[in-house]
Amino acid sequence: MPELAKVATARQAQLKDGRRLGFAEFGDRSGKPVIVFHDLWGNRALRHPDDAILTRLGIRLIGVDRPGYGVSTRKPARGIMDVVDDVMLLSKALKLERFAVLGYSAGGPYALACAYRFPEIVRRCAVVSSLPPMDDPKGFGAVNPVYARLFQLASGMETVCRLLVKSLFMLDAQRASDQFLRELASMLPEVDRQILSNPAFFTLRRDMLNDIRRNGSDAIVDEIVGLVQPWGFHLQSIRVPVDIWWGESDTFVAPYVGKRMAELIPGATLHTEPRAGHLVLLSHWQRIMESTVNY
Repeated sequence: MPELAKVATARQAQLKDGRRLGFAEFGDRSGKPVIVFHDLWGNRALRHPDDAILTRLGIRLIGVDRPGYGVSTRKPARGIMDVVDDVMLLSKALKLERFAVLGYSAGGPYALACAYRFPEIVRRCAVVSSLPPMDDPKGFGAVNPVYARLFQLASGMETVCRLLVKSLFMLDAQRASDQFLRELASMLPEVDRQILSNPAFFTLRRDMLNDIRRNGSDAIVDEIVGLVQPWGFHLQSIRVPVDIWWGESDTFVAPYVGKRMAELIPGATLHTEPRAGHLVLLSHWQRIMESTVNY
């Protein structure tokens, strides 16, 4: 596999309320735009390590730091639609007339919200291993038990959740990111552990984790608290073409979530990969990106 391409310099867009929104661009700067919503432990750099794939496909990938992540200003008590509004302002600043969105894991709800709110601009939406609505008790049963407990705490005892995650961050500061990432990988199926055994993939995830550790625990808890609130729309109301991608060996978010989403979203296309897990975004990157820019 080619070496990880040089990471694009993080940029910031000034928002109307004085906050700044961090982002970075990869691939073909004159290609079709795709805005990416990262996962819980991600940031603007989320992508396959080989940026030549994007260039070859003619894709301008725009990764965005949600509030509190990376170089984006924190916004306490933010909801999903607040983030969508920020991204729409960014798209105007970048003079994007139309674009596709992709949401991975915890980023899935944001991509769907963006497709719902701006169907005249968002031309296609891809969600990969997305979280389900977490304001419904059934959602807790669909995710890894460790994270399900965090979501449950956030939904009823936010203060306790914040103290717990802050304590975990303090303990985590005593060990290297490599060790933490390997422990996180142990919760994943073998097919995902094989992906993280690749140095380029491992380095990408480690660098994103280091970015999160520098900012502290607030952004993570803000994210969790926002995700346990109602999304603000119904899946049945989405009118943009949606591709739903899932690895059948996913142990972080159960594959039946994808099947249910496909049933509810009008005209959605479900793609299930038998030899993939939660990291299907990386293992099937080229196929996912080819489909996403089919607009």
